[in-house]
Amino acid sequence: MKSLKYELESRGVTRFKSVKEIKEFLKEFDSEKQAVLNYTKNELNEEYHKTCIRLKSNTQKRVEISNLATEKIDGQIADLQSKIDIIHKKNGLNFINKLLSSVKLYYLNKQRNDFKVRKSKIINKVVQPLSQKIKIDEHFIYEYETDKQLLIETRANLKIADVEYTRDVLEECKNLISGAIGENLVVKEIKKLSDDYVLINDFKLEFSPPIFYQQQNERIYSIQIDHLLISKAGIFIIETKNWSKKSVNSFSLRSPIEQIRRLNFALYIYISENITLHDHHWGEQKIPIRNLIVMINNKPNTQFKYVSVKLLRELNAYINYFEPILTEEQVNEISSQLI
Repeated sequence: MKSLKYELESRGVTRFKSVKEIKEFLKEFDSEKQAVLNYTKNELNEEYHKTCIRLKSNTQKRVEISNLATEKIDGQIADLQSKIDIIHKKNGLNFINKLLSSVKLYYLNKQRNDFKVRKSKIINKVVQPLSQKIKIDEHFIYEYETDKQLLIETRANLKIADVEYTRDVLEECKNLISGAIGENLVVKEIKKLSDDYVLINDFKLEFSPPIFYQQQNERIYSIQIDHLLISKAGIFIIETKNWSKKSVNSFSLRSPIEQIRRLNFALYIYISENITLHDHHWGEQKIPIRNLIVMINNKPNTQFKYVSVKLLRELNAYINYFEPILTEEQVNEISSQLI
């Protein structure tokens, strides 16, 4: 499950917390796409309703703001005209006063005419922010009323693309998903055993410096085990394979027998160096490490050296077959060292 989670997160898929959620998503994929369309449709209907109300309100506000701006400009023009009229009514002024009045009259006329010429521009500038909002709302309403379905699909495209991307990633990770499903089934089966067993899932060890595995002529830097089961009968290394019959018979897949024997060797080295049981008066006790591959539905019709291969339904009976040789205290000691 950790490998699957890491792979999904590395590709930006973080919505799943369990294999069950993944299976439900794949099963309901078409329904989820339709749900996105339905949600977008409802969202769009609500937005249309709110936009119509807002458009009506903003249109009315624009008229009110425009009227106020018009009144203000007309008032300024009228005030300037009054000052001009007063100057025209004055007679008998001496030369200097007439000259000053002419200059003043020139600037008053210039201001008045400027207001008249720029009146529309001034009003448009005042209402521009509101006009822009009205334009956007009118455009949305036009799109909605002209081709509502196209608008829904356009809005939903991004979300649907995300859903489809998630489906594609899961399809590419189907082997990891199959493995995670198998691991979950094994965990459920083991939980049927008594409380005397300690189960560690996705058990990992790192070695620094690495250990040399002569059988495969390689250095082991780390190992990861699907399930490590600690019991009074010893330790079970359990690797889960949820393979089809075709995969079981395929020559191209790596042998799980060699894989689990490698795990056994590394774990044996670690235990030898870190765990010692001196409880028996005859001397140091051996901690048995048994290799077990659990096949969910299909397994090869043969037996192998050093490794047992069992179907899921055979798992607990096999584990219970072995007689206890360790005490509860020893099980706890081993568990505390490995957890």
